[in-house]
Amino acid sequence: MPIILLNYSIAIHLDKPPVNMKKKSTYMLSSLIIIVLCMIIGFAALLISNNANKVLFKYHFKYAENQRIEQYFERVRATSILLDNLQYELNYTCDNQDIDTLEHASYFNAEIRRLSLRTPNGITCGDMVDTLNIYAKPKQEIYLNQQISLIANTSKDRTIIQYHRQILKGFITVDITPQDPISLLKNECDGCWLQTVEGNGIILYTGNANRAESKIFNSPLQLNKDLTDQVVKPILSMPLLDNAWIKYYVADNVIQHYRESIRPYLIILLCSLTLILLVLMHRRFHNGKMLTFLLIKALKQNRLIPFYQPIVNAETNHICGYEVLMRWETKKGKIIPPDVFIPEAELNGLIVPMTVQLIETVAKDIKRLEVQHSIAPLPHYFSINVSPDLIQSTALINVIKMTLNKFKLQPHNFSFELTERTPISDFDKAKNVCDSLNELGIQVKLDDVGNGYCDFLALQKLQASTIKIDKIFVKNICDHNGMVIIESIVAFADKAEVEVIAEGIENREQASALLRAGVKYQQGYYYGKPAPFDKIKFNLFE
Repeated sequence: MPIILLNYSIAIHLDKPPVNMKKKSTYMLSSLIIIVLCMIIGFAALLISNNANKVLFKYHFKYAENQRIEQYFERVRATSILLDNLQYELNYTCDNQDIDTLEHASYFNAEIRRLSLRTPNGITCGDMVDTLNIYAKPKQEIYLNQQISLIANTSKDRTIIQYHRQILKGFITVDITPQDPISLLKNECDGCWLQTVEGNGIILYTGNANRAESKIFNSPLQLNKDLTDQVVKPILSMPLLDNAWIKYYVADNVIQHYRESIRPYLIILLCSLTLILLVLMHRRFHNGKMLTFLLIKALKQNRLIPFYQPIVNAETNHICGYEVLMRWETKKGKIIPPDVFIPEAELNGLIVPMTVQLIETVAKDIKRLEVQHSIAPLPHYFSINVSPDLIQSTALINVIKMTLNKFKLQPHNFSFELTERTPISDFDKAKNVCDSLNELGIQVKLDDVGNGYCDFLALQKLQASTIKIDKIFVKNICDHNGMVIIESIVAFADKAEVEVIAEGIENREQASALLRAGVKYQQGYYYGKPAPFDKIKFNLFE
């Protein structure tokens, strides 16, 4: 099925949206609707599912605890800055002046609970706080790193974080004021939660520790690690600096209280999201209806016009035809690209009357070309791009017959190019239509080979005479793999006795590479951009 070489291939191309073009507002609305719907489902699950609430509590708890620990160690950093200045005010003899300096620093700094100095002579002094009432006996201490450690205090309800630092002529030890538990636990009942810090073979119990045993554990406070893990798993377990882990155990009623506390907010969010969803759905419906109304109006006013892009024989540098790209021209002269209206037209069935109208428009343009160039009939054909819906309908046969008779045109003036945005649902019907077109002398072409639904199956079933290589493959033709793909398509076309046209040529290198690969029919910005009928290039060198 060799292609006629002297031709004008004018494809009324209801072209696909460019890959890099922004999505239409309609698509954005659809995406937002899906996102909001997923959020509604998620919040609804939180309202009714205990497991979902437990997961949310866990992540909220982890975030809050990370913030608390960060604030805790921020106190250590603030203390370090204080010591930078304090080290120059000490005599390092533990005399009264040193003690007064330490007391002054401790008194006026809320972060410090106790401050002590060890001199180079081994003498230790501090801010006169009674250390016997601070540390538990025996002393339990977990070293987080070389400077920071945790020590259990006398009541064991909280740990003391201790900061050790070598200063100018001595060694300073600072007890940082304990920090309150995170807000999620502040108002919980006595014994409903337990915090442990584990490291160096030691477990320190903090936060309601003295009263936790009755409601969470059925054993004494002095639990070993294995027993703790056997009784209940921690709701949160996270590393604490280098050598320790912090764990939280909570009773079920803590999570239940959390669920009750967030329920009003979830209800408000659900109501708000439902309202947003209704607004988005209304806008999506309204946009679709409005666009459909405007498209119908554009059809009645013949505002859907063709733009022509030349197809060139690269061997002779002669224009062989044109691909016609559909555009919507408003009353003010604004040109609307096809990605704005073609998908909607395909959804609401307007694509068929749009194509039918353009068939007549192209027929008029053929007659105008005959008059302008004094050639009748033109020896070229015009490849009109049709959707799968139309190629499966006998209406296409009736329309083309009426057009040929009305404008006194020859069958070879037309061919049809099959787009593949959607699959062909009934190949038998499509085959019957294509057979009828071939009997009339009208060729069928296959667009965007390698990037559609039916591709070579359509070529076999529909007896296509030409295949068009998608611009995706042309873009990478200068790479080895890209060239291999092109050469494979050309080899297949030779075996199938069909012609090949390549789309998307943007530079001389691509054009030359395609010509070497055996593709002589080419189109793209390198040869010319789409233009209205009155700016058509009849000669490539015009």
